[in-house]
Amino acid sequence: MAISFYQFEGPLNYELLPDPEAITKQCEFTSCPAGGKHGRRIRRIGQLRYVLKHNDRNQHLIWGPQIAVHESVVERFEHEGFSGFRTQPAVVTFSDGATSDEYREFTVTGWAGVVRPESGLRLLDSCSGCMWKNYGPITDFENVIDWDQWTGEDFFFVWPLSGHRLCSDRAAKWLESSGIQSFCLERGFGSLERNQHRLNFGIPRGPLSSVLPEDLAVKYGKPLGLE
Repeated sequence: MAISFYQFEGPLNYELLPDPEAITKQCEFTSCPAGGKHGRRIRRIGQLRYVLKHNDRNQHLIWGPQIAVHESVVERFEHEGFSGFRTQPAVVTFSDGATSDEYREFTVTGWAGVVRPESGLRLLDSCSGCMWKNYGPITDFENVIDWDQWTGEDFFFVWPLSGHRLCSDRAAKWLESSGIQSFCLERGFGSLERNQHRLNFGIPRGPLSSVLPEDLAVKYGKPLGLE
């Protein structure tokens, strides 16, 4: 049975994005131990730290490779009983030099399994040395999620579309009326379908542990050889 859901995304305003150079300085890059030509694995060192190009303290969510969420928003999420996320401390520096530790790194942990083969997705290539995989394009966006695999949480993703955070209808309706700034919602996979040409060269992904806490990567990924 199809379930109503939304893509939970950042606003279309590049001025609100964190400084990419500052992000790169927090990361270490390692090559594939098997000598693969598919690029380097990226891992952040330490807690999330974002440097912004603006001073707007009313931007409640800051979107980069990860999401930084103001602690007041986390408290509201918890009060509403929303599920499917974990948080840990994050630091945000505004363009005037002021630094705030009132933000939390927001990791979506809800699981909706692996994209259904009926969607057209296929494994194109893989590397046993570093668990890198590349998946083929999606042709049928109505058949992406197998809802029997969904954990039922409010915030979730489906593999390998880990960069597309999703939320339940309940969470979306609350967000729209919450007064919280700095996000966009779109029903289903509309924006991804409109730009599906971007998937023509595949969807490269590392192991599931690159996007989930280790315990969940093992729980969901080990039976599938993805952890």
